[in-house]
Amino acid sequence: MLTMRRTFLSWLTDRLILCPTRHPIEADDKTRRLIPLGDGQLEIWTQRVGDEPSTPADLYVLKFPGTAGRAERSTAHPADAWPDARVELWSVNPPGYGGSSGTASLGQMTAFAETALQQLQREAAGRPMLVTGSSLGCVNALYLAARYPIAGLILRNPPPLREVILARFGWRTLYLGARLIVRQLPPELDAIRNAAAARAPAVFVSAQCDRVVPVKCQAQILDAYGGPHRVLRLTQADHHTPLTEDEAEQYRELLVWLRQQMMSSRLPP
Repeated sequence: MLTMRRTFLSWLTDRLILCPTRHPIEADDKTRRLIPLGDGQLEIWTQRVGDEPSTPADLYVLKFPGTAGRAERSTAHPADAWPDARVELWSVNPPGYGGSSGTASLGQMTAFAETALQQLQREAAGRPMLVTGSSLGCVNALYLAARYPIAGLILRNPPPLREVILARFGWRTLYLGARLIVRQLPPELDAIRNAAAARAPAVFVSAQCDRVVPVKCQAQILDAYGGPHRVLRLTQADHHTPLTEDEAEQYRELLVWLRQQMMSSRLPP
């Protein structure tokens, strides 16, 4: 009975947080790539930006979408901020999303994130790697940043899952149901603890009117982050609000800073 209860609670936690889809999405500007993941496969969509596509890239970017995102929809960001650089982008569909095998589950997040990064490491062959995440994708990015030597991070609206669940749903269940749910979260997905262990230079984009990831929850990650970082606070933005022209210009300046940080920290060959 106890095992059945834990299984149900884990299933409920996955359903509360994850929004997988499998319908086909056109991605004419990208190349589909499949890599082994356990008994199945992980779908990655790659895109090359910059001149001389036959030569190695200057920078490799690993991108994790949000809970309802898909790799096929991924843009050329942040390569479009560095037009003089050759950048290769890898966007990942988690298990249960798109053409990736398996079922969407928080329990698989660390495995597929590490699999994608290790494959990219082999491809990059020592060249710098940047990891980006949007919303739930930030949890993957921070997990990797706490454990692997990545060159930089770009994170938008990062959620500490435990704190977000308690803040958004705790009052509905007098905090009893919410506390049972947060106990099902894998401890390695503690974004606050991972942020404290990360040392890569990072740029954070934080929507100050976010109704999905409350700003007080985002602030706990920003305050804990252990590496050099800059924060763009979008004062009037909700979770998906696009940047204004002024905010976009500020963001470009932060990406220039990030590139300088990544290049200055590189060791000579």
